[in-house]
Amino acid sequence: MLYTPQPSFPGSLPEADVYRNRRRWAGLGNGKTMVVTGANAGLGFFTSLALAEAGAHVVLACRNQARAERAIEQIRARVPQASLEFMQFDSGSLESAMGLAAELRSRTVDALIANAGMIHTPATRQPGLYGFETVMSVNFIGHARLVGELADKFSDHPLRLIGLGSMATRLCRTDPRNLALEQGYRSYRAYAQSKAALQAFTISLDHRLRQLSWPGRSLAVHPGYSISGLSIPVANINEPSYSKRLAGQLQSSFAQGKHQGAVAAVEAALNPGLAGLGPGVYLGPKFTSKGRISLASAAKSTRGKTLQDPVWELFVRANEGCDPFRGS
Repeated sequence: MLYTPQPSFPGSLPEADVYRNRRRWAGLGNGKTMVVTGANAGLGFFTSLALAEAGAHVVLACRNQARAERAIEQIRARVPQASLEFMQFDSGSLESAMGLAAELRSRTVDALIANAGMIHTPATRQPGLYGFETVMSVNFIGHARLVGELADKFSDHPLRLIGLGSMATRLCRTDPRNLALEQGYRSYRAYAQSKAALQAFTISLDHRLRQLSWPGRSLAVHPGYSISGLSIPVANINEPSYSKRLAGQLQSSFAQGKHQGAVAAVEAALNPGLAGLGPGVYLGPKFTSKGRISLASAAKSTRGKTLQDPVWELFVRANEGCDPFRGS
């Protein structure tokens, strides 16, 4: 297993939501640039809001510019001094990943938060990149190309990749021999396997970076069971219907809001003490589906070479046969 258990969380545990951590994170983002994919809604919005309030320059890397601009407006309404910027990124497109990388290549980037993804997955298999289905393409393959294009940045700067995994990786078995889901496609399975791929890649990359003695880190997180119905309302961003609110309340014993689930990614991006921990850092809610963020144990499948090896092969394929982390 490519995993080293961590002895303890560096410092006190963060509070349960992004708002209650304002003092904890104040100033930790000063002078830093953080890129958040899929930043216009949900976890991405609350992550961007918290990073901006911490002083970071936040690049909202989104597919839809109008929605990103609405998110920027709402963040500035709450953080007037926020430093924000939109960049185009469609995580289901290799060309879009290359375009975003070209925009970022000349800049110093301190964190890349791979948040964009497809949650409401199609009922039937839809074709995606390299013969994989569309959920794997959107949730992993596009990010894999973006990381590959920016690989040099991990060698000359302590850039952190924050890969958003999911508790679904514990609830649904991943078949390393059927990552393309050519047989046995189910919508939930597609989501779980795509998140398992991103999670396994993130953990594996951290080990590679350590072996190369590069200053970059790759930290995996999961947000628990975070739903819109329990999230703080934000105009044009999160406006759940009465039925969603009611459903949220009925699930509140084991679910939380997205303003709570976002704490994992923000903490991974800003906590300086995490850099001193061994490889394989994984952050998640204390009670798996909800609770204060702490060090957690990733699903066994995502920690082992049986899954990590084919996922890494897919990463190389997404980068046209090039492995920028191979070393000499």
